[in-house]
Amino acid sequence: MAADVRTFIPIRSFTGMSRLGDALGPAERRALARSVAERTVHVALEAGTIVSVISNDAAVHGWAEGLGVASIAEPSPGSLNAAAAAGIATTSGDPWLVVHADLPAVRPEDIRTASSMAQRGVVLAPSHDGGTSLVGESRPEFPFRYGPGSFHRHLSAVGENAMILVRPGLALDLDRPRDLEAFRLLGYLDPSPTNFPDSTGEYRR
Repeated sequence: MAADVRTFIPIRSFTGMSRLGDALGPAERRALARSVAERTVHVALEAGTIVSVISNDAAVHGWAEGLGVASIAEPSPGSLNAAAAAGIATTSGDPWLVVHADLPAVRPEDIRTASSMAQRGVVLAPSHDGGTSLVGESRPEFPFRYGPGSFHRHLSAVGENAMILVRPGLALDLDRPRDLEAFRLLGYLDPSPTNFPDSTGEYRR
């Protein structure tokens, strides 16, 4: 990459993933959320980007510090749009990416490809359910449009100049029980609900 690229990962807390409630208990969901987020951080670092986590949760800030990455305060009351905007406001013109933390299959080459595209203009990566798993640009302002069906609303907001990045590692997010089962079948998550990838991406047996 010709320029420093900043990656921002918004994480409200590790107590989410409520739609997995039929498949996992609260402690299991927290462990899963933390583990997948940690893998996302390491992937972004391996891709050569400068990583910051955005949150207003003290536990998340402490976790980020333990990983050796910066954390940025999310505006309160916050939203994903506000959190992303708070991150890119710190870039001073450096190219940036906003990446979701629930992407168990994301790989360094996904982030490297997005980084290269962000240095040339707007890049959007759709998720399989019509959301937006990654946004990238080089200007410190962006019309974020997160929420249901956000990919088309982001696309409408930025016009025809956006570059679309479709990759399995970015399209497949962990949202519902069927996603959990699919990731297990694909080998990204251990079949046992109490064993999730550790900080190196390997599985604890």
